[in-house]
Amino acid sequence: EDPAMAGSLLRLAFHDAATREERTERNNAGYFTGGPNGSIQYELLWNENRGISRPLEVVQKIQYQVNEDLKNHYKLSLADCIASAGAQAVQSAGGPVIAIKMGRNDVAKADPKEKRNILQKETSRSLVDTTLPSPGLDSDGLRLYFGALGLSEEEFVSLCGAHDLGRHVTLLNMPKECLKNLTRQCLEEAPVLMPFISENPDQFSNIYFQKLLKWYDREVSIGEVAFIPTDVDLVVDEGLRSFVERFARDEDRFFDKFTDAYVKLVDVGTKSRGKY
Repeated sequence: EDPAMAGSLLRLAFHDAATREERTERNNAGYFTGGPNGSIQYELLWNENRGISRPLEVVQKIQYQVNEDLKNHYKLSLADCIASAGAQAVQSAGGPVIAIKMGRNDVAKADPKEKRNILQKETSRSLVDTTLPSPGLDSDGLRLYFGALGLSEEEFVSLCGAHDLGRHVTLLNMPKECLKNLTRQCLEEAPVLMPFISENPDQFSNIYFQKLLKWYDREVSIGEVAFIPTDVDLVVDEGLRSFVERFARDEDRFFDKFTDAYVKLVDVGTKSRGKY
């Protein structure tokens, strides 16, 4: 009903799943904490999750209705609903069909916000000390963060292509009270959201990568894009730029790699044999 919701649903799925961290202590090899477990419902006050409440409410309503229809049969967890909603959002926006497994378990508390195992290379911006990525990470920080989730460079660059559907808060049409005192509620209920990519913001495509290259060549117009530091990392870094160039040329390749990355992210801890 609301095409603009696609990006929010996809962000919800990412933020629920990306808190996964491997336990490195003895006898815990292969054991993870966090991940796609519905904990996002207890993490709404995290700054990284600003704006998540509305898509979460949408998914919770769907979960309730589905479980009412199923009655005493299989009950769908919130984590399953979130992962499915993200996949469906991509498909509904013109992206690939993403089949995922089911059987995630919900938890009853928030995942850790701080990482137990802090990662960093030589630069200060490569510091990875939180379970959700900082928007100020440099390219080394991105490699460390997504590498810990088991994603290759090509896969995490493809995952960043989700910003094609993204929107950010603006002060346009904000009530006067909010302009005087910009509270979290003001930001959550912002009347106008601006897209990262102004062209076809509700269509999932490879245009994000084309616009990144256009930005790199200093050919973008004012208001055409609204990138954050982790976006431009992808073209400033020569190694990552090669994947941006590949995806800008080949949308099918982008769709394939995005599917691989999304499944790796959300299929941890699933129990079903089949995919849906």
